[in-house]
Amino acid sequence: MSLGPFTHTTRPASSRRSGALAGTAALLLLALGAAACGTADPKAAPAPAETETGTATATATPAPTTGDTSAAGTGGSVPDTASAAPAVASARPAVGSTQWPQLTWYTAEENGQKQNDPARIWRRTPGGSWQLVREGRPYDGKAIISPPAISPDGRRAAWLEESAGRLVISGFDGTKRHAIATQGQQACAPSWLDSGRVLYGLGREKDITLIAVNADGTGRKVLANRQAKCPTVSGGWIAQFTDRTVRIRNERGDTRSISPRIPAGLVIGEVAAISGNGRTLVISAHTTSPGGCSCGWRFRNYRLDAASGAVTELTPLDPAWKQPTGHGEATDGVVLADGGLVVQVSTGAAGDDAPAYRLVRYARSGRVLAAASGPDGQRWGALLG
Repeated sequence: MSLGPFTHTTRPASSRRSGALAGTAALLLLALGAAACGTADPKAAPAPAETETGTATATATPAPTTGDTSAAGTGGSVPDTASAAPAVASARPAVGSTQWPQLTWYTAEENGQKQNDPARIWRRTPGGSWQLVREGRPYDGKAIISPPAISPDGRRAAWLEESAGRLVISGFDGTKRHAIATQGQQACAPSWLDSGRVLYGLGREKDITLIAVNADGTGRKVLANRQAKCPTVSGGWIAQFTDRTVRIRNERGDTRSISPRIPAGLVIGEVAAISGNGRTLVISAHTTSPGGCSCGWRFRNYRLDAASGAVTELTPLDPAWKQPTGHGEATDGVVLADGGLVVQVSTGAAGDDAPAYRLVRYARSGRVLAAASGPDGQRWGALLG
């Protein structure tokens, strides 16, 4: 969910991120040409490997059964009317439940000599498999500055088109396009405040104007001027951070400034998730190293209380990540009703051939409850919702 500049080669094209556009064209080509989408069964992908990890040693646990009878929520994708409606898991498990919530995953469109796969939206079923909900080609193949941002419901996409100097918003299948002129002042990639409202930025670093607009191009509203950096967007909140502080606001103008009580020597590098009420955040902090190469960083992820600044460290999925290996950054997440979390963690590091992620289910205490992979073979992906 976090957005920083598109300079981190292992970061997904999340619908929740906005970033500075320097160098994005090269990164996009790398992402779209990366190896690797496995063949997908159009009905359901194989169930992901899943582990229950109450301690540092993981032991296998069965996938959740279909006994979950809670209703679907608003955070996941809904199949098109032409598609068969898949079984739907709960968007928010009951308080105290160890079940996974409904999860929705976006897989970017792949282009290359060996493959030409469409973009895909997946849903994790109550049985533990990933089911293909929809696929499409959101953008038309023209040069774009930023990877397409996908709406939380998986129905729309938004991107900045380089040659025409405009923001384009379309259906996930590429239809119903709306173009908004940017006069070449493209600074921040678009991200979604919700499934019907897009945030983007115009200008240049240290002088950025943040603008919100409806998916049909109407309802333009300037939210902030003279911003130094591009923001992170999650849960309807717009976050901007320095090394040691986080400031969040929503479109109504409600604001909170937070000073996380993280250990000395760490700097904030990512806002991965914000709850809808703005009270709980997931942040990733890291050590620094000469030259700024993240391959030598130790990432430490925290659940942050916005009112007090108190933090609860999230246990690393792999004990080896307690060393400065460059692994383990929290990149996306969902805050659950019981205070627990689902966090998308990067298991890759700088210099790896392609990114890799794990979804980790955390208790409120920061203890790992379970971990699961994304859809089989889908490396270039992002958690939606």
